[in-house]
Amino acid sequence: MDTISAALRRLDLSASEQAIYLSLLRSGRATARLLSDRTGLTRPSVYDQLKTLRALNLVVELDIEGKAQFAAAELKHLEALLTDRIDRLEQSREQLAFALPALASGLQTVVPKIRFFEGADGVKQILKDVMWHDHETLSLVWPVAPMNVVFDSAFLRWFDERRQVRSLALSVVVIGNSKSLPFTLVPGDTVKTLTAAKITMASIIYGSKVAYISSQAEAFGFIVESAEYVKFEQFKFTTLST
Repeated sequence: MDTISAALRRLDLSASEQAIYLSLLRSGRATARLLSDRTGLTRPSVYDQLKTLRALNLVVELDIEGKAQFAAAELKHLEALLTDRIDRLEQSREQLAFALPALASGLQTVVPKIRFFEGADGVKQILKDVMWHDHETLSLVWPVAPMNVVFDSAFLRWFDERRQVRSLALSVVVIGNSKSLPFTLVPGDTVKTLTAAKITMASIIYGSKVAYISSQAEAFGFIVESAEYVKFEQFKFTTLST
């Protein structure tokens, strides 16, 4: 179910739409009233979500003894939606790559040296920014307990899977219990554990950037882009990791 949940998030389905679809997968067909009881959504809201799910061919409506019941469609429809999303994104990427030289010559753009992010979704953008790079080593200072609160486990699994696809090795200084580290270590990764260090903010050095992520419940973070600053932070990281 974790794999299916991740797929639904990639399709930008709302939390309510996901709850209904997963309920039908887990517990079988149901009336709108039963779905309301299962998910805690109001019946009008259930009908609204079902309308969207039916339009996507993820849910089918059945007439059972004169009553409307709903069931999850075959999973091949979910696969088809993901394939279509990937195809459209790839087409957009190719079109942008083709047009980029002409666009760049006619537009005035700047790269911000410092970018700030707020909230749970905001700090996720920091880890997503890392995915613009590949074939590098990420230098992480990672306080595991605070970061496991800031980020949900599904997102950290996604990050770990994607960084391996992009050949991003990890050089991690773990603050706390290394057994709680949410990343799967592969050849090329290195880890040092510091159990007594009082560090509560994570940092990632990648490319010409250094990112920081707060451990507070009101999560925030920022990315600094500066080659000189990277050298300074890399020196500090090397001191911690040796």
